Amino acid sequence: MSSPTDQARRAVRRAGLAKALTWLAAALGLGFVLVFLAQAGLFTAMLPQEPEAPPPARADQITAVESTITGIDNEKQPYAVTAKRGWQDENTPSLVHLVEPAGVFRRAGGTEFTITAETGLFDTEARKLDLTGNVVLEQKDRFKARMERANVVMEEKRLVSESPVAVTFPSGTINANGMQITDDGARILFLNGVRTRFDAPQTKGDANP
Repeated sequence: MSSPTDQARRAVRRAGLAKALTWLAAALGLGFVLVFLAQAGLFTAMLPQEPEAPPPARADQITAVESTITGIDNEKQPYAVTAKRGWQDENTPSLVHLVEPAGVFRRAGGTEFTITAETGLFDTEARKLDLTGNVVLEQKDRFKARMERANVVMEEKRLVSESPVAVTFPSGTINANGMQITDDGARILFLNGVRTRFDAPQTKGDANP
């Protein structure tokens, strides 16, 4: 027959074993819960998420309102081209697209003429301006030329148009299928199928039938 001391020791061991089994059952239960959450995707959703990669950066594109291009030509005269809007070409950075460009050029003697269009394309390296749509070249009180397209070399004040040209001046009209302005703006040449008309000056008395 065991002594009271042995019985007490066995009781302590049984209490310790019961406590250990309780902790083990709790750990197993928690493990099942974690496995269930992982399978359900909830545990992954609670983890810190990797930041999404930003979209690839796009090359800078120059856009401006009321753009202005200025320079000095071969006769040491200033020129300027303004536009309501301009932006750099995505593929060729040296090209600038212009909306409603308007250019002002000046001869060495002080004569000034202007050119306007619906759209333009300016080459910043070659200093050339390609104009398209209702191109109007005008020298005040002398002539006005209308055409659909024109190419201008800024420093040389050289203009070439291979589209039909209609010119009006105080004494008549000129129609041609092309036009060239060379010698720093001093020489104008009309090309292909040139037709001219000169208005006879009206004499006194012609106004009355």
